[in-house]
Amino acid sequence: MSDRMVIWVRDALVITLSIYVVLSMILAPWANLKLGEPSPDTCATGCAPGLVFPEEGYYHYKNSLVFDWKPVSVSYHYMVIEVDTGNIIHEDNLTKITEATTARLPAGDYVSRVYYKGMTGSTFDTEPLLSTGDHSLDSSQKITFSWDPVEVEYGIEIREHKETEYLIIHTQEDLVETSYEYSDFDNGVSYSWSVYAIDSLGYRSEFSDYRELNIDTTKFLAYELFDNWEVPFIFLGILMVIALQAGVFLAREESND
Repeated sequence: MSDRMVIWVRDALVITLSIYVVLSMILAPWANLKLGEPSPDTCATGCAPGLVFPEEGYYHYKNSLVFDWKPVSVSYHYMVIEVDTGNIIHEDNLTKITEATTARLPAGDYVSRVYYKGMTGSTFDTEPLLSTGDHSLDSSQKITFSWDPVEVEYGIEIREHKETEYLIIHTQEDLVETSYEYSDFDNGVSYSWSVYAIDSLGYRSEFSDYRELNIDTTKFLAYELFDNWEVPFIFLGILMVIALQAGVFLAREESND
């Protein structure tokens, strides 16, 4: 191998490795390392479901995608009142539970009441009354009371980004599961999506923040490569080993010549 060829191959390997490292730094999804804004703790009729996937600025290469979000919980305010005195002798705030049992109570007449505290974060001025029950105890015993749950369904809104506006292209309500597949995206277009919850009493939570979504095959390879940090570093390690081995080999060739 001539000296000129050895130098050319060596320089080509160094240049290739340098380009790979620079592209790794440019195309890596640094935005994914940012901490999201904290979700509000209180909302008038319920805080929005937490979005799971896709994350903000996600690049996708197909015309279909499954959206995922966190479920919303509902809470109840249960109390037992002694009829003769009007005193509250038992009180509980319960989440995802539709049955309550008191401690052992003296003989007497009691009333159970269940109020709706709403979806996560709700701040009702007056809690809606869901259920009542009368209890007449002939002897000391516990009271167990159950009620029908308030069900929660979800809605999703998908918007297409135009030059000067956002166009709502798809909405879907009555979703029981916390995921939804949409299969009519156009390539090379940016979208955004948001989710909200609706309970069986008609209360609607706030909309979640919109997350941007990009459908673009030209950028998908870079995203897939750098979304999983292990992959680029493995490739980088392999290239570095190859470059070092090649450098040693070429150095020996130069010394032999």
